Amino acid sequence: MRRPRSPPPATPPASGEAHSTEQTNAPFGRLLLQGLAVFAASAAVALPLATILPTTVLGAGAAALATGGYPTRLLAQAAPAAPKLDLGDASSENRELRIVNFETLEEDARKMLHPARMAFIGPAGEGLTYRENRRAFNDFPILPRRLQGVSATAIDMRTKLLEHDLPVPMITCPMGGHGMFHVNAEVATAGGTGMAGSLYVSSGAAHKPLEDIGKATPGPKWFQIYMNRDMEINRWLVQRAKAAGFSAIVLTADALGPNQSDEYVRYGSPGAPGRTQGNHDPALGGRGNFRDFKFDIGYSDITFLREASGLPVIVKGVVHPEDIRQSIAAGAGGIWISNHGGRQIDGVPAAITMLRPAVDVVAGRVPIVFDSGIRRGIDVFKALALGATVVGVGRPVLWGLINGGAPGVKSVYAHIAAELKSAMMLSGVAKVTEIKRDHLALTKAV
Repeated sequence: MRRPRSPPPATPPASGEAHSTEQTNAPFGRLLLQGLAVFAASAAVALPLATILPTTVLGAGAAALATGGYPTRLLAQAAPAAPKLDLGDASSENRELRIVNFETLEEDARKMLHPARMAFIGPAGEGLTYRENRRAFNDFPILPRRLQGVSATAIDMRTKLLEHDLPVPMITCPMGGHGMFHVNAEVATAGGTGMAGSLYVSSGAAHKPLEDIGKATPGPKWFQIYMNRDMEINRWLVQRAKAAGFSAIVLTADALGPNQSDEYVRYGSPGAPGRTQGNHDPALGGRGNFRDFKFDIGYSDITFLREASGLPVIVKGVVHPEDIRQSIAAGAGGIWISNHGGRQIDGVPAAITMLRPAVDVVAGRVPIVFDSGIRRGIDVFKALALGATVVGVGRPVLWGLINGGAPGVKSVYAHIAAELKSAMMLSGVAKVTEIKRDHLALTKAV
């Protein structure tokens, strides 16, 4: 790293010129500065000392010395470059899984991959929102009904989402970079979702092109787009998705910059090993770059995507009632309540606490997808009771992918569905459509 160029030394005062207070105090400041410089060097502090003590303390001469008159090897040491990590290989497992719970499934996944790979999907900051997403489900305990004559054979989990009939009220969240976790990347994830009969949402930052992903699943699929600054590339992407059989476009509104989880930064933010250009691969006729994000997205982009694709546009990551209201006014065909699993900004409310207010604003005009913190069948039950049409499953799908490839993803769906079925039977509810707010013992006003 090239050292910053030092400014020229301060010009001494002309003969006979009165000395200022700062000049009079300069010898003291110089001695103090030299002592601090030695300390800074020993502590590997890379800040110029003029930023530590103000000019009024150091004196003008000492301040000039701090920026240019003292050896740069002491005053400014470049931060060491992050070590080049050997992240090992992605998983190649391909098997059905016996899942006890997702805590143990995550533990097993972490044992298989380098920690930096797992940190890529870690929470933002110190994980406050990530943990609150899970804790907040406890604020919505289930209030079971008894003597309802509901047996296990009577349970019906079929759900309608736009024009799609799903066997369970769950879909796979859009998540990029699956090649970090499994050699078959999104092809395996989509395939496992299709095995479960559910809907796969493909990320615009996928490792595999959307055509390959579309062919991997016989089930329904949506395409999530990260808007490019070049609107013609956006038009090209959504029209390409429609041609590949994707039936809706998802606009993620809350991913306006990189995830800066503390853990990921600790590993030097190593990027995504095995990343390809995916949908933008020039070898496959791709255009642009998936990193060239349009950060200033607005409501007009909803209208653009709907008109460019001829498909419904689902707006993901809106939680404020006014944002929801204006998204629908702009033509949104669905609302997705999410805080990105606590992965984008830390210190925001748990997503489940924002669901009921959103339901009131939507007022049945469009379907509502919910994600962030889903780990158990009872979580799905609670989200449906609060008004969600379906829930999105995120990290557990990736843990299933790591441990078992496409069959592992299918196993994740089977596990949640079994827990949901049990929760419905024990709560006296035969059909998903019958799960209502009064099946919760609300301890807080919602």
